[in-house]
Amino acid sequence: MSVSSQSKLIKKFMGKSAQDIQDDIFRRMSADRRIEVASQLWRLAKELDHEKIDYRINRPSAAARRSR
Repeated sequence: MSVSSQSKLIKKFMGKSAQDIQDDIFRRMSADRRIEVASQLWRLAKELDHEKIDYRINRPSAAARRSR
């Protein structure tokens, strides 16, 4: 990436929150790319803490899980 294109990006994102920037990037992605990214993030979460991922179809509600 050239210096001028980097400075344009910096000016574009100045004053925006990280969430705003993330939303802009995600909004520009194709549906296929969004699905691919979501799948990769799910796999990463599974690798990081596989015990929190529950594959059961009839799993307890969030309120029931919090009361444990």
